Amino acid sequence: MSLSLSGQDHSEILALLDLYRDWGVDCALDDVAPHRLDRAASLSLPQAMRQRPARPPAARQNLTPPVQPRPSPVDTQAAQAWGVETFPECALARTASTSVRPRFVPGATLMLVGDAPDADEDRSGEVFAGETGRLLDMILPSIGLDRSRLSQAPALPWRPPGGRAVSQIESRECRALLNAAIIKARPERLILLGLTPLRLLLDEQASMARSRGAWHRLRLDDGSAVEALAMQHPQQLLSSARARREMWKDLVFLAETLASS
Repeated sequence: MSLSLSGQDHSEILALLDLYRDWGVDCALDDVAPHRLDRAASLSLPQAMRQRPARPPAARQNLTPPVQPRPSPVDTQAAQAWGVETFPECALARTASTSVRPRFVPGATLMLVGDAPDADEDRSGEVFAGETGRLLDMILPSIGLDRSRLSQAPALPWRPPGGRAVSQIESRECRALLNAAIIKARPERLILLGLTPLRLLLDEQASMARSRGAWHRLRLDDGSAVEALAMQHPQQLLSSARARREMWKDLVFLAETLASS
């Protein structure tokens, strides 16, 4: 029986052989292609594997030691420095290196309230340590103020991890603590340096742009009241010329208020 192929069939066969060669086909397994989709696939296991009994899974051993919570860096003396017997429960106390303490000057009528502690304050435990303190020592004398004669406190004792912003929950946990420090200092006026003390004491949704340039009456937990002025944080002086102009305007406004009182 002879098989005649047209030119097109011949070309298609050659193309198919070229494809087989590219795929690495080098031998034929059968004269007829099997219809593998017409029957269910079967899996034949070696005899040794078929007779091997199933082994129950071994109990997984936990080699990782349990995480021990870091002890809080606070103590009774640090809490009393803030005007309380014990600190409130706050997760920041377990991650900070130390508790930054406020600094009270007897008879001081003005109190500076800073942002959350930065890295310098976290290491030293001193409020306005490092560059922030140096900036304050540069700008306050321009209106006749000496920082050493002013009461000072951070918005809260502990630095957030990595210097991130203070969360709303953390602010609420520490609000009463800052209130206690202000009551202990007994100033007539507060200078709120930055957004954190502004939102912690006055309004959780407050903005610096709308709060600057005016005195705000703050009611403390003991029923007394104190006037508060919101200003840019000293670190903002390094950011732009606009921030420096705003800081100077706030300083002039503060100087005029103090001069008229």
